[in-house]
Amino acid sequence: MTNLRLLLLCIILLVSGQQTLFAQRDSVRVLFIGNSYTYGNDLPDLLAQLMVGKGVKFGYESITAGGATLQKHWEEGNVQAAIRRKPWDFVILQEQSTRPFTKREAFFQYARLLDADIKKTKAKTLFYATWAAKASPDEQPKLTEAYQTIANETGSLMAPVGEAWKLAISDSLTLHGPDGRHPNLAGTYLAGCMLYRAITSKKANGLPHQIIRNGKPAVGLSEELADRLQRIADKVPVDWK
Repeated sequence: MTNLRLLLLCIILLVSGQQTLFAQRDSVRVLFIGNSYTYGNDLPDLLAQLMVGKGVKFGYESITAGGATLQKHWEEGNVQAAIRRKPWDFVILQEQSTRPFTKREAFFQYARLLDADIKKTKAKTLFYATWAAKASPDEQPKLTEAYQTIANETGSLMAPVGEAWKLAISDSLTLHGPDGRHPNLAGTYLAGCMLYRAITSKKANGLPHQIIRNGKPAVGLSEELADRLQRIADKVPVDWK
C-alpha cells in the first residue's frame, strides 16, 4: 500500500509539474505555422509584446502564407526543417479558416503529421482554434469541435480563440475587419491574450494595454478596450471541452 501511495504521489507531482512548467519559465520559444489569420496585424509580434510586458523573454519565427493550409505547408517541406531548426517550446498550428470542418479528414491528416514531427523535438503542439466568419456565426461550434478533437487525439494544447471571439461579439464588440473574415487589431489582441493564457497557464489580466507599431501605440486599441478583451479572455477556459 505504501508503494502504491508513493507511485500515485509521483504521478500527481509529474502531471502538476507539466502543467506549471511553462508558467514558471522566464523565456519561451515559439514557431508559428499558419496563414493571414496569423500574420494579420502581426500576431507573433503582438504576442511577444504581451510576453515581454510580463517579464517573459519571447523568441519566435513564423512560416505563413495567405490562404495556406497545413497540407500546403507540409507538402512544400519548409515547416519540417523549421521544426527541427531550433529547440522550440511550442509550435502553433493554424489551419485555413473553414477547412477544419469542410475538409476535416485532410485537416486531421496533416495535423497528425506535423504533430508527430513536433513530438520528435520534444516541443508541444498548440492548436490556434480560430473564429467563424462574421456572416456565419453558426460555424463556430464546428470549428471548435474539430480543433478540440485533434488536440485531444494528439495530446496537444488548444487556444479556443474562436470561443473568446464569440463571447466578445455577444458583448457588442467588433473584432472582424472590413472583409468579415480577417481580424481587426482588437480581434488579434484577443487572439494574443488566448495564446498567452494557453502557453503560460496564467490569466490575461494585467497584460500590456498598448501594442506598439513603428514606435507608436497602434491605432484601434484603447486601454479601455484592451481591458475588456482581457476580462473576456479570462472567462474562457483554455482547457476547453
